Amino acid sequence: MAIPADRIYSLEGKGLKLTTAEDIAPYLEELRNVENLEELRLNGNTIGAEAAQALASVLKTKSTLKIATLHDIFTSRLKDEVKQSVIAICGVLVDFPNLIELNLSDNAFGPLGAEAMSEFLSKHTGLQVLKLNNNGLGIHGGTTIASALVKCQAECEKLGKEPALHTIVCGRNRLENGAAPAFANAFAALKSLREVRMPQNGIRPEGIIELVNGLASNTKLAILDLQDNTFTHSGSAALATALPSWDALEHLNVGDCLLGPTGGRLVIEALKGRTTLKVVNLQYNEIEQDGAIALAESLRTLTLLESLELNGNRFDAESNAVELIKAALSENDIDDDIIGSLSDMEEITDDEEEEESESEQSEEEEEAKDVSAMDEDTTRPKTASETLEDELADLVSQMKKQLNV
Repeated sequence: MAIPADRIYSLEGKGLKLTTAEDIAPYLEELRNVENLEELRLNGNTIGAEAAQALASVLKTKSTLKIATLHDIFTSRLKDEVKQSVIAICGVLVDFPNLIELNLSDNAFGPLGAEAMSEFLSKHTGLQVLKLNNNGLGIHGGTTIASALVKCQAECEKLGKEPALHTIVCGRNRLENGAAPAFANAFAALKSLREVRMPQNGIRPEGIIELVNGLASNTKLAILDLQDNTFTHSGSAALATALPSWDALEHLNVGDCLLGPTGGRLVIEALKGRTTLKVVNLQYNEIEQDGAIALAESLRTLTLLESLELNGNRFDAESNAVELIKAALSENDIDDDIIGSLSDMEEITDDEEEEESESEQSEEEEEAKDVSAMDEDTTRPKTASETLEDELADLVSQMKKQLNV
């Protein structure tokens, strides 16, 4: 339901520099005059600690607030100053019974900001949507956020209520494998998630396994975006195992995830019967001809499909596999223009195919050893092959960005 315009206060995109209480005073006077405030939009300005504390004092009178849009509001502010601001604002919001959405994306507050909002996240049992994209959280900050969500679940249980949180956006935060167990624990505890977006976090296969296993208990999951992390075979196998758990899944984005030829096929075969799917992104995953043929078979069950991204894989755009894919779509009366561009498909020679098959087999064996070793020593240093794979993945990512892929 749309919020009435007279219940929204917005300074969106005005580029204001509000450092002191005096700077923000005229706008706070306007805010005071908004009766039954339901949405606050302050994004696109820069707010200092003193101004944030003045804002918090006025917000105390606006307990009807439902949506707080506070992304990109601390540009050029020092980390300690940002921490004080987040503490002041979240200290007020924690007591707002109607608050359902908080957006603090694009604020580079790092682990300090995560600590500043942890009490709010631990106690606010009514929050439904949490957006923390591009905050520089790192492993420590991500672990702090996830741990707070677990505490909130415990609070819900104590109060005898179901967890409300259904959407988490936490991309571009350098979470890596270190924060994956904490998020997996939070996902498994919540069981209420419908949308999870965690792209570009440098998460490797071991971390992906943790995440998808944690998400498997969220049977209402509709949107999963893990683009531009690293799956390889073992991460793909974990995803393929988890996919049947999500009967409501509509949107799956695992583009740029290095699924690999066999891993890609595992995921593709697991798509069969996911009848609710509308959007599937499998681009730049080294999927080969056999995977594309398997995809055609899976597509016969995806009658609601609206978008399919396959660019940058390793089968010819003019091949019979693509024709089979188009034929499968046609069987469901779906126009083949839902297939995105295939202008950047990779070519692979017979020699390269043989070398990569041997390499992938070796990698699968190595990953099996690594996963087994995780139970014995979770702090072991990276192997030489892992370090090389990291460097190659980073190089590929940089090249794609330079080419605007």
